[in-house]
Amino acid sequence: MRMRLLQQAVMILLCLVLCLSAIPCPQTYAATAEELKQLLQKGLTVYEVDQELARIAREEQELQQQISKTEQDIQTQQALSAETRRHAAKVLRAYYMGDRDSLWMLLFTIHSFQDALVTFDYLQMIVRNDHDTLQKHLRNQQQLEALQTTLQTSKSSLQQAKARYLTQREQLLTLQQQLDNELAKQPAAASMGILQQMTQLTVQWQDKGLPLFRTYFQALAQAMKQLPEIISDSNSGGNSNGAGNGKANPSNHLIMNGFQYTFQITDEELNTFLRNKNSLFRNLTFQFKDAAVIAAGRQDDMEVSIKGHYELATKGEEKPKTYIRFRMDQLLFNGFELPRTTIDQMEKEFDLGIYPQMLASFLQVTDVQIIDGKLSIYLKLAL
Repeated sequence: MRMRLLQQAVMILLCLVLCLSAIPCPQTYAATAEELKQLLQKGLTVYEVDQELARIAREEQELQQQISKTEQDIQTQQALSAETRRHAAKVLRAYYMGDRDSLWMLLFTIHSFQDALVTFDYLQMIVRNDHDTLQKHLRNQQQLEALQTTLQTSKSSLQQAKARYLTQREQLLTLQQQLDNELAKQPAAASMGILQQMTQLTVQWQDKGLPLFRTYFQALAQAMKQLPEIISDSNSGGNSNGAGNGKANPSNHLIMNGFQYTFQITDEELNTFLRNKNSLFRNLTFQFKDAAVIAAGRQDDMEVSIKGHYELATKGEEKPKTYIRFRMDQLLFNGFELPRTTIDQMEKEFDLGIYPQMLASFLQVTDVQIIDGKLSIYLKLAL
């Protein structure tokens, strides 16, 4: 009897095992080191895209406020313009109907020199007032047109901001879904551990990495504006807070060929120049390699890498001037690549360009090239 009951219990247990094995369960596995890095990379990207969404939302709010203020200013300006237009119309009608001519005829009816002077001053006052009335109307019209242009620009910027928001939001949702799916494949304990590492990485980036990049870019922007000093006769490290007292020899950097000039600097010379300007650059080394500018270094427990290239660009609307713009192609923090949204924000905040006009206003840049170890800037006289 007991044997029969035991046999039945075993059969029931086998049936339960078979039934449970037939139910599909999510397949889990422990992430490899490379997979873990990819997960952390996606987590950092999600965080930075979310920050970009917050920036765009603030931009939209500011643009909405600007549009509201501009619309109010336009209403005020339209009222002023209508008033000045009425006065201007009276003045023009008076001249057209010959009313002002009759006033000038008064001069021919005056019999004393004193009365003539008084009348002439009176007529001049009328002419000045007429002129001021017409000029005021013209200024009001110009201000109204400027406000309308500002309004259209703000509305266009708002539409662009909304489009960027939708694009970035779609990217965020896609990345978040991919991240959730990949985390779901991990065992529960491993998934929690990965989430903790993601949090640690984003906190380290926000608290230490981002301020460090901004510090480097701020110092670099200031130093690059002083780059023309390197071809002067003075000490290239003059008034610096770093070590070193190397002098720049003009003949080594500026080559003249008729009306053509070529400014050249090696990456070693650039590193010396930057470190003379700011000791912060002792932790960062620049290289000219494969038509790119690469800067890499380490500070405390953080590794940073900046990669970009130079290109010609123009600045200014009325009299555009050509300069050399630095475009960032890649930013790495502790081996993790930052998304394009972060790079674009850095480019907005910091101008790392080179302005040859700061060396001499009569020089105009025509080309820029990077070969291994050397940056060459080609200039000509701006005749």
